[in-house]
Amino acid sequence: MIIVMRKSNLVLIGLVFALLVAIYSLNMNVDTQTAAAAKTSEQKTVVIDAGHGGEDPGKISNYSGLKEKDLNLSIAFKVRELLEKDQYNVIMTREEDKLVYNEGTTDIYYKRLQDLTRRKEIMDNSGAQIVVSIHTNSFTQAQYYGAQTFYPADSPESKKLAECIQKSLRENVDKSNKREPELKQPIVIIKNLKTPTTIVECGFLSNAAEEQKLGTDEYQTKIAEAIKKGIDNYFK
Repeated sequence: MIIVMRKSNLVLIGLVFALLVAIYSLNMNVDTQTAAAAKTSEQKTVVIDAGHGGEDPGKISNYSGLKEKDLNLSIAFKVRELLEKDQYNVIMTREEDKLVYNEGTTDIYYKRLQDLTRRKEIMDNSGAQIVVSIHTNSFTQAQYYGAQTFYPADSPESKKLAECIQKSLRENVDKSNKREPELKQPIVIIKNLKTPTTIVECGFLSNAAEEQKLGTDEYQTKIAEAIKKGIDNYFK
């Protein structure tokens, strides 16, 4: 049997089909945009560890007496502020100039060990995506300078994070800095790693020119901004 359809009916069917295709495409576009928005708005959690503190000053400048523990905390606060402005959730391992240890502990080694163990627990159990531990370098010879990142072995994500921050430090702080991310020998905070972690040595207190810059609010802000940009790039 041959069915003959009027031209008007064919046009109507064509219009209905075109409308259905348009609705389907619109829904697909909305779903894609919704998924992209959800991915963008997903809050990232970052642990910022300001190295040393309290009875543990870290490195001390021979030029001005500037203590690493104070510099680390100052830069850490700046990084936190920048991250929180962009809706990151930031967890600090310390916000004061002190170590946390059991009452009655007198030996500085055990004070530091207990405090580092506490910090490691925060890093492991916070649910953070990454950990950035902020430090300042020093050496017996004064010619060495430049910020550098370090990462633990057997952690590709830690290496990626270190590379992102190192690249940003070079581009945004000192283009003459030729340092590259390096493997770090196991220390408490990177043993039995659960969260991608990098250690950022923000410069050398043993280099007179760099030490002078590190002591200024302007330069600390510059370093903090570079670290933040490196973190942004890691998550892209």
